[in-house]
Amino acid sequence: MKKYIGLILVVITTAYSVYYASLGGFKGNGGALSKIGLTHPLLFVLWGALTFITLTYLLLLSYSEIKYSFYKYLIALSLAGMLMTVLFDFDYDDKLQYYIHCTGSLMFSVVTSINVFSLFMISKRYVLSCICAVIVTADFILLLIFKETAFIELFPVFTGYVLLLINVFTKRRCAVEAQSFAQRK
Repeated sequence: MKKYIGLILVVITTAYSVYYASLGGFKGNGGALSKIGLTHPLLFVLWGALTFITLTYLLLLSYSEIKYSFYKYLIALSLAGMLMTVLFDFDYDDKLQYYIHCTGSLMFSVVTSINVFSLFMISKRYVLSCICAVIVTADFILLLIFKETAFIELFPVFTGYVLLLINVFTKRRCAVEAQSFAQRK
């Protein structure tokens, strides 16, 4: 049942994200999610909340069978990053708000990526780990080349949804050596 709740969350969040991104267009810097947030602040907060809740739910579901608890600290850091992103404006004129917003956005992206990648490595889901690493690296390169666009910003998030759903819906091998180590004690 829990995995189907995750699937429903992904469908709702993906549909909302596409709607939200369409407000600014998918190409060009004017379509960046944060720029759209300047004209639609409440919709931006809703986008951030849905994105965080969906990713966190899928991570909690995935980590539930693993004995490590470090992911909880990463989720807390990710939440702090998302809060900084949605509560501070992406406004060039107000440098302090701009820097806090950008720091939060980067913090959310990096910490969530580390959490997802770590999950796949710990779970011995090496193919998913490689896909995650390639997508995050490619996204970083595309951001450097083309700057922010809704497509470039949403692509790793949508990929994260798909990879986490694959992880949740497929049978897992023995998750970690740490479990067998804990059983010996």
